[in-house]
Amino acid sequence: PNFCDYAREVINNAKALADELISLGFNLVGGGTESHLILIDLTGLRISGNLAAEALETAGIVVNKNLIPNDPGSSFYPSGLRIGTPAITSRGMGKQEMKQIAQMISQVINDLAKQKRLKQMTLEDERAKQKRQALINSLSVASQVKQAVGRLCQRFPIRREYK
Repeated sequence: PNFCDYAREVINNAKALADELISLGFNLVGGGTESHLILIDLTGLRISGNLAAEALETAGIVVNKNLIPNDPGSSFYPSGLRIGTPAITSRGMGKQEMKQIAQMISQVINDLAKQKRLKQMTLEDERAKQKRQALINSLSVASQVKQAVGRLCQRFPIRREYK
């Protein structure tokens, strides 16, 4: 029964996170989620899943690059971003925190897309490690988001039984 409750909460959190991402203008594969995973299509923003995942990790948010259906990129440079909710649900986070997390993701990805446009970076530039790092280091919101992530994680520490 406890696992069923946990699994239900994982899916509820994924749906809440997906709904908030949609409200912030993100294109989700399938239009949302029915499971614990969300897949964002980044083609409209003209950034790869690699770049987005790296920028989010700099801001303290761990996600994965992922292929999307009919991906114009490759398996090495896919156009999607995969987000799961089991770890944050295990910490006890709920729908309100999903809204905060969606806002943080949006801030980083939108700043990333803006900076890439301003620097007129191409996909080839994005693949060059030094140029990619310079772009990520130029993000004005990354340190603010990282601090917000830290505060959120302090409020919801990893439960003792998971350590």
